[in-house]
Amino acid sequence: MNKDVPNNNNSNDEVDLIRLLDYFKGGIKSIFRKLWQLIEVFLKFIVLIKKNWLIVLGITAVGAIYGWYLDNFSTSENLTYEMIVRSNPISNIELYAFSSEVDNQKAINYKSEGIDMIKRLNVKTMSVTPLEREEDVINSYFDKIESAVMRNDMTDTLYYHSFEIDGHKGKMENTDYSLQAIKLKAPENTSPDFLQKELLNYLNNLPGVEAEVQNKLSILKTYEKVLKQNLDNIDSVMASRASLNKNSGLAGAEQLLVNTASRGNVEADLLKYSEALSKKLYGTQKKITEYESGISVVSNLRHVKEKGVMDNKFIRYAILAFGLSLLIILLIEFNKYLNKYQKA
Repeated sequence: MNKDVPNNNNSNDEVDLIRLLDYFKGGIKSIFRKLWQLIEVFLKFIVLIKKNWLIVLGITAVGAIYGWYLDNFSTSENLTYEMIVRSNPISNIELYAFSSEVDNQKAINYKSEGIDMIKRLNVKTMSVTPLEREEDVINSYFDKIESAVMRNDMTDTLYYHSFEIDGHKGKMENTDYSLQAIKLKAPENTSPDFLQKELLNYLNNLPGVEAEVQNKLSILKTYEKVLKQNLDNIDSVMASRASLNKNSGLAGAEQLLVNTASRGNVEADLLKYSEALSKKLYGTQKKITEYESGISVVSNLRHVKEKGVMDNKFIRYAILAFGLSLLIILLIEFNKYLNKYQKA
């Protein structure tokens, strides 16, 4: 072994470490330098506002006074109305489309029954928001599972493993939720009862929606019929076996004695299938009711107070006026810069 050969590994590691520390030090300095530049720009902006405080204060005060006047003395104000409805996925699609139509009514050139109704009722804006309940997520999840079973897409438990309920919630659309909150703006002299009646009458009688609902009902009612037939068959078999046991003269044969611990017990299997089919029948009949009722009212249309900060007209117009004053100041400064540039 040659001991005379110098080992430069340690010295090279020290040099690399020093360079790395210098790199980090330079990066940290650069970050703080940029932050200080931003602070300087902010301070210059504050000084600019201070120099023109009369413009800022005057315009902001005018905006605040105007907002206060609208809040207390305006007679042509549009109020916010809100209602909660229960709907099915098909009607929800039309509900969201109609909401978009209301918000874009000024840009719409064509004529339709919906547009005519909007203008006749003087509805200004409309928004629809789903009430995201876990019940709807679970119902939608098992609807997908059951549909897959009927299409023979499920093999044992593999489908359940690949179709997680949390992942399903992330894929749900707003139209998949049964409860929807409708918020709209209309003149304060509008009758909420009349507005609600006209709105629901229009949405529940659209030809396209009605046709799709009837198609869905046809499928659900066919499935309901099959479930009822299966339950009737189970009842017939159970009654037949009870009668057979009774005629055999066995003690207590007038009743069905079910030994649930025995896998080979026919009565136990039939009762298990009967319970499962009864639950499916209940769920199917519940969905039939939802589709038959269309869009139904859960909470009637009524005037509500806006809760947001910007919904207070005093604050809203004060902030808008403050922003306008800043824009005017910046335009004044830009004009000064152009004058200097022109003279240069």
